[in-house]
Amino acid sequence: MNRHFNIKTLFIGVLISAAIAGCQPQQPKFLHPRGNAQSKYIAEQTRIEYPDTCVPSLDDVRNALAPLTLDNPDPKEEWLLTLDEVRQMALENSKVLRQLSGVNFGANGVSGTPTLLLASPNAAMTVWDPAIIESNPTAGIQAALSAFDAVWSATASWQHADAPRNYKDAYLDTVAAHTDSGTFQTTLSKTVATGGNVYASTGFGYDDSDATSRLWRSDWTSYVEAGFTQPLFRGAGVEYNRIAGPNGTMGNSNGVVIARINTDIALVDFEMGVRNTLQDIEETYWNLYYAYRNLNAAASGYEAALNQWRNVDAQSQLGRTQGAAQNLAQAEKNYQSFKVSAQEAQNNLYKNEQLLRYMIGIAPTDGRLIKPVDEPTVAKVKYVWEEIVAEGLARAPELRKQKWTVKKRELELIAQRNYLKPQVDLEGLYRFHGLGHDLIDSSNKKSNAYGSMTSGDYQNWGLGITSSITLGFRREMAAVRNAELALARERAILQEQELELVHNLSDLYRDVERNYRLIEDYLAVLRAARKQYRAVEASFDLNKTTLYEVLQAQQELADAETRYYRTVIDYNLSIVNLNYRKGSLLEYNGVTLAEGPWPNKAYFDAWRRARERDAGKYVNYSFTSPQVISRGAYPQIQGTDPTVPATSSYAEPTPETSQQYSYPAYETNSVGSYQANGIPEILQ
Repeated sequence: MNRHFNIKTLFIGVLISAAIAGCQPQQPKFLHPRGNAQSKYIAEQTRIEYPDTCVPSLDDVRNALAPLTLDNPDPKEEWLLTLDEVRQMALENSKVLRQLSGVNFGANGVSGTPTLLLASPNAAMTVWDPAIIESNPTAGIQAALSAFDAVWSATASWQHADAPRNYKDAYLDTVAAHTDSGTFQTTLSKTVATGGNVYASTGFGYDDSDATSRLWRSDWTSYVEAGFTQPLFRGAGVEYNRIAGPNGTMGNSNGVVIARINTDIALVDFEMGVRNTLQDIEETYWNLYYAYRNLNAAASGYEAALNQWRNVDAQSQLGRTQGAAQNLAQAEKNYQSFKVSAQEAQNNLYKNEQLLRYMIGIAPTDGRLIKPVDEPTVAKVKYVWEEIVAEGLARAPELRKQKWTVKKRELELIAQRNYLKPQVDLEGLYRFHGLGHDLIDSSNKKSNAYGSMTSGDYQNWGLGITSSITLGFRREMAAVRNAELALARERAILQEQELELVHNLSDLYRDVERNYRLIEDYLAVLRAARKQYRAVEASFDLNKTTLYEVLQAQQELADAETRYYRTVIDYNLSIVNLNYRKGSLLEYNGVTLAEGPWPNKAYFDAWRRARERDAGKYVNYSFTSPQVISRGAYPQIQGTDPTVPATSSYAEPTPETSQQYSYPAYETNSVGSYQANGIPEILQ
């Protein structure tokens, strides 16, 4: 009994041990372990690594010097720049359009730094963006045109078979079927603009068999065939295929016209990016000018406060009333306040100068300090309200972009309505056959395949119609309704955009007039402050007034000078903003956008095609004329014809002069630039 209990206990213990061991991973045992089994493994599955790229840094990045600060205030030289020079350098260096997103200008200085490229690089606008949209292999213009490319296909095959047969031959005990066969065929097909497909096909085949019923043991067959398929209702017509493409589906139009509109929208986006860059350039340039004026005012106040403190200290040493302890303390406090203001103005100037360097696309510091040469205008600019509204409605790029979107939705609605038609296709073919013992035999045309085919004795043709129609049209009606709603939405947005534009123009129109009035008012205040300071200073020297009034007049003079120049800059920026909003800022800055030159090989091919077209006979295809999509080229400079090329001289190119494609981002000229009016001299 005890023995039975011990065996049972042992059996239970073995089961428990096996269960425990089975719940834990076990390492195998090796005869000669070395103790460094994990030395060849990386301890992490995912870790931060550095990509292997080879993009050289710009020279202005590698060679940037330490920034100018209050402790490092001495540049090697001044760099005098006009606004036109700044614009030209900035645009030449702007393959990626820089913008001052995150930067705020104000009367008390500039705050923030541009962070758009670091925070959102995908949102950056570049000179390659329109070309990227146009060359998209799935939705670009060439991708849409590729649906109409001719397609050549060819197949060739050879087969050999030895198959047993279930009967006895008169001479052999076992019989097997021996066959050799081969085929070759080639087809050229093309989708046409009307949505149909035409093709031409030819081929030949070889057959070798020991069947006793055959005239020849081996024979050749050949054929030539041409055919077509043409939709008559759904998917038919040049207009539909230009919009949706031959491969278009409900809700998905990818025709060449839609692809072209997408490119036009990308061009408008690029234009707006250039416009935004130009606005930031002007804002930075004029704020740097203001920073210099503000520093001059602060420095003048600082020097006047220092001289006043020294004067009061001298009066104190002589024991005069003007040198009382109270006056001496007030003079020192006023000096310290102006010192702080001057330091803040100097630091603000360095920051504005660095922002202008960023917009130009150069190093933040290279030993030179940029100083604006142009003076902001103080001449009165008078706009006619009706003219700027009409110009804004015609030239604002936001409206032009939305109008392209409306046109896109109109075309998509036309395409979706096409799907309400039944699918009816007309099909046809014509074929010539040939059969012979040989493929080609010039001595016996009847016994070779090609001779038999070209004799014309064996022909067949076919013509038919296939059709299908969806009963109910639920999906088709939903597609049309969806397109109608999308079109209504875009039209409503366009109307509201125009209303918002008029409100913006109204505010900017008011700002221009208001800022000009403020220039006149603050100029009068500045002149009065200058007279007041001189009078109070003379009275203090005669001990007829207190030092407090002198210091207050001194501070009011500095504030009046700062406010005056701030108003002058605001006036110039309001003119810039008005041109920005009504779509004429590029013309105002003398900038036009142009496509870069093509390789000379493209001009050579175009010249050859032009000669072919000139030598041919013109055939009027007006029966397929689709509706108008575009009204022609947009005049970037009002009063000019955008269809006239910049130069009429042309030399016939050759393939040998083909060159690498280049894409200059901008063209600048002096058209639209204004003459700056000098600031009146008031500090006499």
